[in-house]
Amino acid sequence: MRHLLTTADLPREIVQRILKDALSYVPTLGLRRDRRELLSGRNVALVFFEPSTRTRLSFETAAHRLGASAVVFQTQGSSVEKGESLQETIATIEAMRFDALVIRHGRDGVMNELRSMVSAPIVSAGEGTTSHPTQALLDASTLTEKFGTVEGLRIAIVGDVRHSRVARSQVELLTSLGAEFAVCAPAEFMPSEADPLMNSLKKLEDIDEALAWCSVLSLLRIQHERIETNNKPMIEDYRRQFAFTSERASQHDDVVVIHPGPVNLGVEIDAVVLDRPNVLIHRQVTHGVAVRMAVLHRLLSA
Repeated sequence: MRHLLTTADLPREIVQRILKDALSYVPTLGLRRDRRELLSGRNVALVFFEPSTRTRLSFETAAHRLGASAVVFQTQGSSVEKGESLQETIATIEAMRFDALVIRHGRDGVMNELRSMVSAPIVSAGEGTTSHPTQALLDASTLTEKFGTVEGLRIAIVGDVRHSRVARSQVELLTSLGAEFAVCAPAEFMPSEADPLMNSLKKLEDIDEALAWCSVLSLLRIQHERIETNNKPMIEDYRRQFAFTSERASQHDDVVVIHPGPVNLGVEIDAVVLDRPNVLIHRQVTHGVAVRMAVLHRLLSA
């Protein structure tokens, strides 16, 4: 594995190895699983052209727990604000001889363009509306810990599917592991007809139909920053048809709930349900560190 740019690039065998490694790093009973000897002396650049909390912090934590140093680059206060091009920014960072680059960018196709520019491995930390491979891997790790396997799970993605990079990566990766998917969203958030992978999925009318069908509910927030029109549903209408409310939660303890974050409380989910045992949102954050440890180790230990 030279780079990790999309889930479509990952053979099932490599996915299984990453998940096995990640689960060995997952802390239990509050114990930390640092392995500082594994990447001691290595240097990782975290290059983020979009805001991030969970992804950036978990990559930084993952590098430190493996013994590597992590340097964070963010556009605010950088030469990007002076008009520096993406290519020149990456060339400058590459000249500093980092061992790996973790990159997040809002434009589709960027990772494939950059791979020919650098000698260091690239890990995508999210790209446009099409790819977020480590999020899909941490979802798979979380569900594997919960169920023992992903195979046979029915996963309903509910929310802004059209603009979500998470949704596509989930479908690409978890389908390869034997999961079945359906999508549930307002018409303006359903997958584009020009997207054959996502548009081919089973479509459900509302969250009540989704909860009756699925074993896993994968909630998405409304991606306001990626919506180019004012064509959005009213919040009241959205909650009535698509929110995981406290009332719905009390009726579906058998359905596991995941969410990539950040959570918009009072929109797609109610705050009072976050601590229910079937809601794994915070456990996903723990698996995020473990998965990113596994990915960095696999890329940098060769």
